[in-house]
Amino acid sequence: MPQNQLTEKEMLHDSIMTEKYISDAYNNSIMECINQNIIQALQQIQQEEQEHAQLFLEAMHHRGWYTFEASHPSQAAKQMVDQQISAQMPGRLEDLERKIQNQE
Repeated sequence: MPQNQLTEKEMLHDSIMTEKYISDAYNNSIMECINQNIIQALQQIQQEEQEHAQLFLEAMHHRGWYTFEASHPSQAAKQMVDQQISAQMPGRLEDLERKIQNQE
């Protein structure tokens, strides 16, 4: 194999890293955007990028180069997330109501 060529494993890994970077960039753009049409378009593109990354991960897993960790959150983790969401909701609703009032 020529010295400057990447292996299949290296190419897949690089592709995953690129997709992660791109998805993160879309996420930042979505968070900073106020135009709903643009947000939806960016979200669709981001979803496609995440699906590409998933395909690369599955290809690596199929070849034995990547193992998936089980993702079964504990009951305590679920309760903590529920508590955090419940604590944030009143403030977020107030923010939303203020934004709506400012637009009228």
